[in-house]
Amino acid sequence: MNIKMNAPLCAGAAVLACLSPSGASAEEGFTIVDGDKGKLSIYGTLDGGFLSRSGNNGAYAAQAGTRFAGHKSELTSGIESESRLGFKGSRDLRNGVSVFFQLEAGFAIDDGKSTLSDAEGNSVFRRKSFIGLTGQPGTVVMGRIDGGRYSVAGKYDPFANGTVANMASIQVHGTRADNAVAYISPAWNGLSFLAAYTTSLVGQESPGNKGDGRLWAFIPSYSKGGLDLTLDIEQLQAKGSEEHKLNILVAGGAYDFGPVKLHAYWESIKTDNYKDIFDGSFATYSALLNHRSWMLGASAPVLGDKAKIRASYVVLDDKTSLDASCRKWGLGGVYYLSERSTYVYADVAKINNSANGICSIQPNPARTAVDSGGTGSPAGGYGTTGFDFGISHSF
Repeated sequence: MNIKMNAPLCAGAAVLACLSPSGASAEEGFTIVDGDKGKLSIYGTLDGGFLSRSGNNGAYAAQAGTRFAGHKSELTSGIESESRLGFKGSRDLRNGVSVFFQLEAGFAIDDGKSTLSDAEGNSVFRRKSFIGLTGQPGTVVMGRIDGGRYSVAGKYDPFANGTVANMASIQVHGTRADNAVAYISPAWNGLSFLAAYTTSLVGQESPGNKGDGRLWAFIPSYSKGGLDLTLDIEQLQAKGSEEHKLNILVAGGAYDFGPVKLHAYWESIKTDNYKDIFDGSFATYSALLNHRSWMLGASAPVLGDKAKIRASYVVLDDKTSLDASCRKWGLGGVYYLSERSTYVYADVAKINNSANGICSIQPNPARTAVDSGGTGSPAGGYGTTGFDFGISHSF
């Protein structure tokens, strides 16, 4: 990794992506202004296709209630990657320092509606909205940014947090962080880190700041040659609770052998004193009380670089007395029509729940995340078997 951190790269990718060479592959979009007052670009992704989901096992159907009614087929948006439109810009200041910003909105191409709204229905630029400074000492950003744990999951998931086969939807992730400030270090011989803090993870701060959901995160990363490793350590003080802190430990790794790339992910999620609020029933259950989860996967180019196949196996091991565990496998492929900007994809996945498992198929984890107005539950998807086929184009 080059030690130099530049504003256009960081502004054009997820914050965590600036820790790895993958950030350089982000779409640059179309430059609409490039002059003495800075640079402004517009970019986007249009993604849609056919989605089919069915099946139920474990306790999923009982907990889904009327939301589940057998087989469901649909034409929908954002299967492989959320459809979006964004603006990013930067301006050189002085002494090697630049200011940059990014605003990104999600929308659905099947009905034209905005996506990722909050509980009140607000949805403008809910994917990203931040401003920052970058220079030789590193990069600082402030605003609504990608969640650390969610970014690590997407970095090592062969399905990159998309399609019916993604792993994040059964683990329950906070996909974005409100009111956040983050520092991204330069790289030293492949090693870099991100440190972040948010005064209120979801929504605005409360009067007197009592009960705000405050989170801190420290994410070191190492990337050199074919090896890529990331550790994520976070702690969240749950909104409205001083004694129930959520402790997060995540490790991810990948090694690219050339003909095949191996992916691995592991996480431990535990809430302090969770037995004070959990009585062993679904009424008080949350997937974030106490669980372990791991994933093993692989991806490989085929037909030269014209296509890619990918596969993963995910385990969610619920450690509460309810034992709402599940297993999931996924298999899929991508065929590139124009370098990496336009491609078609197809994927299949199946979930096997334990007797009390409630995991379901959700191709876009952000749709069920609490920070985006969702249920925050593994049962927030639909069915336990899924198939998708679609097309994605980025500019």
